Amino acid sequence: METEDYIPRYEYERLESEYRRLRRKYEETEAYKADLEKLVSKSRSPPLDCGFVIEKLEDSAIVNLNGALKALPYGTLAAEEIEALQEGEYVFIGRIPDRNNPSGFTIGITKGYDRRVDLEVGEVEELIKDEDDDGWVAEISIGKGRGRLYKRLGEEEKEKLREGMKVGLLPGTFDIRRTYRAKEYSRYEVTKRPGASFNDIGGLKEVKQELIKSIILPMVNPDDYTKYGESSRRILMYGPPGCGKTMCAKALASALPNCEFIKVGAGELFSMWLGESEKNVRLVFKAANDKLEEGENDYGVIFFDEIDALAQERGMYSGSSGAPERVTGQLLDILDGFHALHPHLTVIGATNRLHLIDSAFRSRFDKIIEVSQPDKEAAYSIASIYANTLPLDYHLVKEKGGDEATRTYLVNEIVGYMYGNTLVETEIGRIKREDTITGRFIAQIFGYAQDKALEERTMLMLKKGTIKDEELRAMWDKEGLESILDAGSKAEELQKRYKHVDEIGVSMRHLKEGFDKFVQRRAEEMIASGYEELPEEETGMHF
Repeated sequence: METEDYIPRYEYERLESEYRRLRRKYEETEAYKADLEKLVSKSRSPPLDCGFVIEKLEDSAIVNLNGALKALPYGTLAAEEIEALQEGEYVFIGRIPDRNNPSGFTIGITKGYDRRVDLEVGEVEELIKDEDDDGWVAEISIGKGRGRLYKRLGEEEKEKLREGMKVGLLPGTFDIRRTYRAKEYSRYEVTKRPGASFNDIGGLKEVKQELIKSIILPMVNPDDYTKYGESSRRILMYGPPGCGKTMCAKALASALPNCEFIKVGAGELFSMWLGESEKNVRLVFKAANDKLEEGENDYGVIFFDEIDALAQERGMYSGSSGAPERVTGQLLDILDGFHALHPHLTVIGATNRLHLIDSAFRSRFDKIIEVSQPDKEAAYSIASIYANTLPLDYHLVKEKGGDEATRTYLVNEIVGYMYGNTLVETEIGRIKREDTITGRFIAQIFGYAQDKALEERTMLMLKKGTIKDEELRAMWDKEGLESILDAGSKAEELQKRYKHVDEIGVSMRHLKEGFDKFVQRRAEEMIASGYEELPEEETGMHF
């Protein structure tokens, strides 16, 4: 009989105890496994939310989460990801293991996102000295409603900011993250040398004298003018359109060394936004004054063209938005304190409707200068300037005995023709021919004559085949331009009179043709604008 293995009782008890211990370990391991699977599952779940970083700290970041600021740990971000993280950058927010509770979770940053939050647009309205803590405060307008924000500034921020500057603000905290230096005069005509000269202006001797005495003499002799009286730096010019108001202002700016000329119109200042029009007026003066203070310019001329549209008599338009009256008030304030601005800054207004300008506004100007229509003597002077640049007809030069004599002849003839004792009849009335004459109209006549002479030269060049550009020749033939201009027959007539192309120039025929072409329209424009037409002659016939 085979003998069975005998297990002592104490050994049995030991094995049973070991089994129970292993059983407990197995159950604990299964529990840990289940918890681990839950952790892995949650860590792989989609992020809970998305926010953007306001500020980076050592072990966490301040995040704007749906408008609320929260300090969140960097979570699963690697060291290089934390270093690359920037303020304003979007991040994903999700569950991360809690360091204080191995089986628990907390909220933190799980991943960076390659998008940045859009900055809010603001504009620095004013930099204010805070007397309490000896610091600075910026008044910033934000949003379409033009709300105001008062932002305390550090020394570094104060140095960067200027009034009128655009700024980018971080949503939520409104920290200034970007500054944008926009051109103050991007909408206006701004030039250093406008390209005009007092020598280019015919007539207007009294106007030129007043401008020189008011602006240039005080700058030549600043000691005496400062000691015994202020210079006239606020000037209003009035007169019919086209008589040289703008030319005179540009000539003044051109005469002054390193002078910036700013031409402003009403349409460039008015805005649909409440308060924006007045601000535009302030910025024009402030920017010009700042450039003088900083030494960028030595002199400055601000020219308001058609200023009656900006400073209309208050109370005339009760149904309007009020913007014209607010602009008028702003201009009154600036002109009142004008002598506190840089002494080399001049403001000139021009209008052809003086009666429409607010009476209080008119009184703010030091001088009001009339720029009248040119008389016959002034017309000679103006026409002589334009005649100096004309190509002259060869046969006319030969007949008159030289270029100078020919130019004198053309000027005398066309001025005599313009000021002939003749009426201009239109469908809406009639006026004297001489009443239509302005400097701009004379320039238009001479410009037309020159264009006609150059047109004839070009036609003869085409007829003679001296234009070699094959593409232009092909286009000319393809489009049938010769028949449209009737160039063939005109060139044949020119060939009968001229042997060479450069013999063609301006003759009296061209000047008279230009005057006759435009005088009818000019008369109608003047009558329609309210010019007093001549009464009808009494004939004794009544219908």
